Amino acid sequence: MSAIGAAVGVAWELPQTALGVALLGLELARGHIRSIDLTETSRAGTRLVCETTGAAISLGHVVLWCRESNRWHELDARNRDHELGHAVQSRILGPLYLPIVGVPSSARAVYAVIHRELRGHKWPRYYQGFPEAWADQLGGVAR
Repeated sequence: MSAIGAAVGVAWELPQTALGVALLGLELARGHIRSIDLTETSRAGTRLVCETTGAAISLGHVVLWCRESNRWHELDARNRDHELGHAVQSRILGPLYLPIVGVPSSARAVYAVIHRELRGHKWPRYYQGFPEAWADQLGGVAR
């Protein structure tokens, strides 16, 4: 990709990338980053892919993923590809990513926490609705 193309790509995803850089800084300061790789994918382009000890979120050119389940979510190695699926969504939607994907994804995550706390077990359908099922599809994740 040309330098101009790369600059346009970064500008297209600037709001979520700025949030991703801020979150990465916070996770680094907290000592929650296990590894950082610059990863090139055919569909999402170049991304900074960071394995964490807890956070799993894709914000523009910054992808944070975790392979360990927690109290609220079932996570495993597929989480990396799922979050890269969100990176493809970011590349497609640009500045519309946060309202179209970020808000409903965050709402699903909050619902999963509430479900676990009120019902005593994890919500089994987290990945079955929008935008999570789409992220799985784009990331090549089979559940």
